[in-house]
Amino acid sequence: MRQEQQEPFGGFSFTPQEISRVLGSPEGKQLLKLLQRDGGKALRAAAAAAAAGRTEEAKGILAPVMESAEAQALVRKINGGV
Repeated sequence: MRQEQQEPFGGFSFTPQEISRVLGSPEGKQLLKLLQRDGGKALRAAAAAAAAGRTEEAKGILAPVMESAEAQALVRKINGGV
C-alpha cells in the first residue's frame, strides 16, 4: 500500500486530500476570497516565502487577514467548531 506524501508547513503536515477538502468547502472558498482581496498579492508572497522555508514570514504576511474576526470565524467552522 502506498503511503501518501505529506509536506511540512510551519510544523504541520497536510495530505493533498486534506487540502482539497478544506479548499473545496464553502468556508475554505470564502477564506480564499478574503486572502485574495488585494488581487492575491499577499497570498502569492506568503506562498513564495513558505516554499522557501520562511514560514514565519509567510504567517506575518497573512496575519492581517487571518486575524480578522471574519477569517477567525471561517477557520473555526473549517476546524469543526461553531
